[in-house]
Amino acid sequence: MKSLFKIASVALVASTLFTSCIYVVDPVQGPDGRPGDAYFGVDYDYALPYSYWDNNASIPNNPVLGSFYPTNTGVYEFEYFINPYEYWYGTYRLFRNAGGPGGANGQAGYPGLDTYLMLICNPDGFYEERGNNKRTAEMGETIVIEEMVGDNRIRIEMTKTTTEIRPSTHEPKYLNN
Repeated sequence: MKSLFKIASVALVASTLFTSCIYVVDPVQGPDGRPGDAYFGVDYDYALPYSYWDNNASIPNNPVLGSFYPTNTGVYEFEYFINPYEYWYGTYRLFRNAGGPGGANGQAGYPGLDTYLMLICNPDGFYEERGNNKRTAEMGETIVIEEMVGDNRIRIEMTKTTTEIRPSTHEPKYLNN
């Protein structure tokens, strides 16, 4: 009888210990991480643009070439002149990288990476450089670049023209004097 009592006691103590080790997972999903910020800038490789204009309110008048400015996402129009008569016009689109999904127990997701786009205003237009080959456009031809560059998604559409073919009505934000 004593051995039966010992076995019952051990079983009772063991079941109490095992039931106290139950792990409860909180089903509450945490918030998604904050999206990354977007930055935009204007620069050139070898020939200073004659003038530059865009409808992005985050880009100031007389922007410092080669500098990034914090901006909002969206599609923006631009024009940059090579000389007083020839210029490129088009659109660029800015994206933001989403943050990561929230985790269990209310844990917030990781923040998204920041996005950077530098519009290079060369006389031959924005180009893709692969090896020693540069792809440029002729008068009236439209260049469309949509790709991932590192962690940044870019979309630029631009056409070369003249003031005779398409008169510009915009006051430049930047003018090379």
